[in-house]
Amino acid sequence: MGISACMIVRDEERLLDRCLASFQGAFDELNVVDTGSKDGTAAVAAQFGARQRSFTACNGEDGRIRDFALARNVSLDLATHEWLLWMDADDVLQPGGAARLRAAAARGGFAALNVTIQWDAHTWLQRRLLKNDPRNRFIGRIHEYPDAHGPVLDDREIRVLHLPDKRGKEPSVERNLRIGELEAREAPSNLHNLFYLGNSLRLAGRFDEAILRYLQYLALGGSFLAEKQLAAFFLAECHFRLRRWEACIDAAWRALRIDPRYAETHCLIADCYGELGQFEFARAWYRSAIACKEPPADSILFVELAKYSEYPKRGIEICEEKLRR
Repeated sequence: MGISACMIVRDEERLLDRCLASFQGAFDELNVVDTGSKDGTAAVAAQFGARQRSFTACNGEDGRIRDFALARNVSLDLATHEWLLWMDADDVLQPGGAARLRAAAARGGFAALNVTIQWDAHTWLQRRLLKNDPRNRFIGRIHEYPDAHGPVLDDREIRVLHLPDKRGKEPSVERNLRIGELEAREAPSNLHNLFYLGNSLRLAGRFDEAILRYLQYLALGGSFLAEKQLAAFFLAECHFRLRRWEACIDAAWRALRIDPRYAETHCLIADCYGELGQFEFARAWYRSAIACKEPPADSILFVELAKYSEYPKRGIEICEEKLRR
């Protein structure tokens, strides 16, 4: 029941030691595919006994990466054990995670295991432990994910912190936009890419362009409920950033019709009514956010835990202060 750790790296000398130290005990072999490092990444990987391979076919003529799945699949192909554990250099596995990964592999009975990823205020589930099956391979140039042929289970108690350090590198948003726009030209109906391209445009402050991508996504009518709900929610958030309050409320209602269980949507509607000076409505929506209590038990994608407690409570206090004046 051995576990093969699989990574792709590029100029990760600053982060790789921290990552691999945190994952100690979780794997039996380490496979590292380097897509063009110029620093001491290889030396750090060697300290942990890594099998290393240089692979640059995933890069464009300018030397920048243009296909993450291609590189990740090369790392999986190096594995010799029954289970595949993939990770990034900016990951930090939290205490207890190695033992739980080992226990899951020992139990088996699944094709992929989701674990909790945390980055700043957001958490989500991501497939990290895979059965070593040639069908279980990554899909997508950017925001790649492993396809899984068989049951997918969750262990939310396995937590991985995402702690990036992009000094001296192409910023993530710029890279994601570059590759996402390339994919949109080549595969305009790729729903997964449209969703994440909308996210990249939103994070870059290009809200009108993000709105168009989210609308494209929603018009294509995908079946992934969590992604569809978030596309509508982020559409609403873009309108909020542009101070289009009524359009924001309309889009948020669209998200509620898809799935009403997320407090983030209730808080956004409350925020809009607050901006409109309608504090009784705002207070009511903050209260409905609190009534959500916690993210849905089957939530997969990004959630903000503060929107289920601290944020709406503070919103209610502000509304009540405004109403007393």
